[in-house]
Amino acid sequence: MNISVAALAGLGLAALTIGCGKEDRALAEERPVAPAMAERRAVEPPLVATEVPVPGDRPVFIVTGPRGACPRMVFLHGMCGHGLGYVQAFQRAAREHGGVLGLQGDVPCGADGVFTKYAPDVEEQDGRIRSALSACGGEAEDLVVIGYSQGAYIAERLAERWPARYSRLVLLGAPTTPSAARLRHIRGAVMISGELDAKHRMKAGASGLIAAKIPAVYREMPGARHGELLDAERVMDEALDWLDANARPRPESR
Repeated sequence: MNISVAALAGLGLAALTIGCGKEDRALAEERPVAPAMAERRAVEPPLVATEVPVPGDRPVFIVTGPRGACPRMVFLHGMCGHGLGYVQAFQRAAREHGGVLGLQGDVPCGADGVFTKYAPDVEEQDGRIRSALSACGGEAEDLVVIGYSQGAYIAERLAERWPARYSRLVLLGAPTTPSAARLRHIRGAVMISGELDAKHRMKAGASGLIAAKIPAVYREMPGARHGELLDAERVMDEALDWLDANARPRPESR
């Protein structure tokens, strides 16, 4: 049987490792990684939520964006909650959409201080977010804010006050109905209720925004009670995909 030299060359590394002895296989395995792959490995950190210190404040939990970039999203947990588990629940979707920063509350709910809530002063929370983003080399501009329960309430007030900074929202289980009047300048919003949670506020919020010509949509999280984030990779990926496709264009800087 005749095999051309070109055909043998086309077998490449597979022919070396399958048809040769241990020494040849070892040499083949030691071949240098292609430059493009080596560069990718060098710049893509592990997909994990990392605790990052913030001077003068509680540490934050960060899933970086592509190539280790500082996050373009902020997650605000519910009253007496803890942001790490939420951020971990959708870390793959978070990275694909620019990374996420989980801001801990600044008011402890118990003596141990593990679980927290947010002080209602939005200027204080805005300052904490900007400081946290600065700690990882980023800036607070055209962010997506994801808020759950009390975090949704704070997110709405942040977007009302600084719509260019907190321009898009994903609100889950808000304690009050999101207001189109407050959010008239945002680029878009996704309202989410757990299937087993009270749904009327988030449905009404989405309907009000749509009536005011603000890009918005309502979604449900199957099987979820208040405070739960189930099937989070899929749910959050779809919500963030919707924002990418439907949010108003970013206004040009003056």
